[in-house]
This record gives sequence, C-alpha cells and structure tokens, in this order.
Amino acid sequence: MTRRALVLGATGLVGRHCLRLLLGCKAYDEVRVLTRREVEVEHPRLREKVIDPEQLEQEGDFFKVDDVFCCLGTTMKEAGSREAFEHVDHELVVRCGHMAKQAGVQRFMVVSTVNANARSSFFYARVKGRMEQDLEALGLPLLALIQPSLLRGYRREKRLAEDVGNLISRLLEPVTRWTDAHWLPVPAERVAQAMVGMALMGPDTGVYRVRYRDFQVFAGKFQGQFPALA
Repeated sequence: MTRRALVLGATGLVGRHCLRLLLGCKAYDEVRVLTRREVEVEHPRLREKVIDPEQLEQEGDFFKVDDVFCCLGTTMKEAGSREAFEHVDHELVVRCGHMAKQAGVQRFMVVSTVNANARSSFFYARVKGRMEQDLEALGLPLLALIQPSLLRGYRREKRLAEDVGNLISRLLEPVTRWTDAHWLPVPAERVAQAMVGMALMGPDTGVYRVRYRDFQVFAGKFQGQFPALA
C-alpha cells in the first residue's frame, strides 16, 4: 500500500537528503513539501508549496499525509536572537506536530539533538528538550526523535565550531567504535536514512529516540532493502 509524505525543512542539510530518498522510494506515491523557498527539484510525485511559515495554520489540508519528516531548524547566527531561534526550533516545530495530530498523521519524525534536555543549563539543549517534551504531550501515534550530534555534509553557510568538532571527532573515532559514542558526528544522509527507515521499517506506535548506533543499524537495513537509494 502506497503512502503520502510531507517534508518540512526540505532545503536544509538533512531535509535535502530526506526528500531525495523519499522521491526515490516507491512506497510513497506522493511527497509533499512546505517550504519558504523553492527546493529546486522536479519530480512527478513531488507536490511543493512555498509559504510564509507564519501562515502555517492555513495549510491544514497539506498535512493530511501518512508520515511527516520534520527537519526544521536554524542557528543563532541565522535567527539573530534567542527569541527568534526558539520560535523556529521550538514553537514552529510544535505547531507542525499539532497540525499533524489534527490531520491524523500516523508517523512524525523530527530532527532534534543528542543532548536535548528541557532542564539543561545550555540554551540550545534546553530549547530542543522543551520541543521534545511538547511533541510527546501531543500523543502522536508514532513519534521518532532523531538525535544526532554534529552533522557531516555540505552546508551553504559555514559553521566554524561544527567544522572543528567534526575534525576532532574524526581523529578520535577509531578508538571509540566499541562505545555507544552518541556524540560522534554522523553524515546527514545517514540521519535521513534513519528517518525514512523509522517510517518504513520501524514500529507503528510509541516514542523513540534514535541516536548514533541506531543510525548505523538503519543504514545497513536501508542499504539492504533499498540498494538503489543507498
């Protein structure tokens, strides 16, 4: 049985990979994208709509899909203030979760962070933790909280701290393979594989936190079941 998917944040690092995987997967007969700028992708199964994020509540019908892949997120530099950052990474994401719940979405996959903690003394981790808490409270049938550490992959904007962290982690990675090592950087494509894998090969209900070792497992399953997309 075919499905419909909705990708939010499809122009971002993880979102771009997620969109490519979904369009290449025959399990989905329609892939929808709500975006504030065009994704510059053409495909017969792609249905794209450019919107003002502040008018999101007007797009209720667009949320009538089976699976939502939420890759929304910004940085303090892009946002310009703590308030603007929290608006995107917490408020806007939870609004999307609420609309998904209202529309009867079965599976909601969302990119968070490995150190998400609503009580953290660090602002970024605290915002992500509150976002997770509020999404859990909605009671979505399946909620997959995707929790990578640093992301590897090409970005339009440079992030010096992330680049340095990736370099150090690559040097240490060979001696940490025997641990869970959830803080190790992970390719953005592998995170996208985990999101799509949770939808296609995961459970139908519950709340799950997907981390570094899970990314490796899903990558293997994904490449085995969908070799053309690997």
